[in-house]
Amino acid sequence: MKKLLLLVVFSILIKPIYAQTGTTATGTSAGTAGDHNSHYGFFSGNASTNLAFYNSFFGAYSGRSNSSGYFNTAVGASSLFSNFSGTYNTAAGYVALYYNISGAYNNASGAFALYNNSTGSFNTATGTDALALNTTGFYNTASGNRSLYANTTGGYNSAFGYNAGPTVNNLSNTTAIGNGAKTSASNQVRIGNSSVTSIGGQVSWSTLSDGRFKRDIKENVSGLDFINQLRPVTYIVDTEAYDAFLGIPDSLRQKQSSARKAAIRQTGFIAQEVEAAINKTGFVFHGVEVPQNENDHYSIRYAEFVVPLVKAVQELTVKAEAQQKKIDLLLNQLNKSNQINQELLSDGAILLFQNAPNPFTEGTDIKMILPEDVHQANLIIYNLEGKQLKSVPVQTRGNAVVKFAGHELSAGIYIYTLIADGKIIDTKKMILTK
Repeated sequence: MKKLLLLVVFSILIKPIYAQTGTTATGTSAGTAGDHNSHYGFFSGNASTNLAFYNSFFGAYSGRSNSSGYFNTAVGASSLFSNFSGTYNTAAGYVALYYNISGAYNNASGAFALYNNSTGSFNTATGTDALALNTTGFYNTASGNRSLYANTTGGYNSAFGYNAGPTVNNLSNTTAIGNGAKTSASNQVRIGNSSVTSIGGQVSWSTLSDGRFKRDIKENVSGLDFINQLRPVTYIVDTEAYDAFLGIPDSLRQKQSSARKAAIRQTGFIAQEVEAAINKTGFVFHGVEVPQNENDHYSIRYAEFVVPLVKAVQELTVKAEAQQKKIDLLLNQLNKSNQINQELLSDGAILLFQNAPNPFTEGTDIKMILPEDVHQANLIIYNLEGKQLKSVPVQTRGNAVVKFAGHELSAGIYIYTLIADGKIIDTKKMILTK
């Protein structure tokens, strides 16, 4: 008889309680109020009132403080523990969404996921400690252990990968992809950590460049004036210092450091120097990304350099074409001169030309025409007093040149005379400067 009585009492204790409202409660102090709720576990849904409905709490203390929240699902000990009026939340994992009070439409999967969230809404956290420090931030998506861990009040952030996400609080519209990928200012996208040595794909990166959406188009692009200010260099990035600047913990820096290969020497510019060139030339140029806060760093957008480089090439082309026209003109004049010289040679004329350059310092050329039948020719140099200083035999016939070095005489005005077969052909002046 005693055994039968004990069996009846035991069956009553373990039998779920079906309240008149349709709420199912199993476990010591599991809540029974509300409509169409399911409470399974010690103190699960304990604070539910008639305002709470369609909640499902599984695990000790899950939904412990829920009073008027509805359409919530909590699976795991102390998940959604502090929820009071939050709605449409899903928490799966130990203490997931633990401090949520009125936040709504959040999804947390993993121990400590969205642990500190109180009023933030529309967040999705997958992974242990994902968005763990978030309090009021909204529309954030974190996938990976400790992803978006440091975010507390920022919104519209996305992080995919272990420990990926902003290095500081209150950033917005950032995207971090990959293990340890870090953003340091709002509206940034970062891929990979400092150990990454290659980023690529099958095709080149595309940038919006549709004329239908471009306004106030101008051609005020700086070319050579800007490009000539740049200093191309080679360098090695101090990844240890960079990681420390981003605030990556020592333990994680050590793991990343051990994964790195030998330091890679790169080519490029120093961002601060490019910024100085921009300021000096007044060129409106967006190839340098300056820090947006004390935790951000300088970056360079190398693709932006294509436009001023194209402009520089165009300017060089214009100069080259102008120089080519001058060269063609000079060649034409030279050809005409050679033609005249040939005609003079055929006529047996002897000519002495003005030296060039004149005046001169380093040296000068004295040209002349000597027919083949000239037996002896000399170029005589005199000072203004008529004193002979040099006599240079001319052995070449036809178009002949005598080169005269400036160091052979002191600065002054001199007279040179061509004598052929004992006859004075012509006399001219030249000026030597120092």
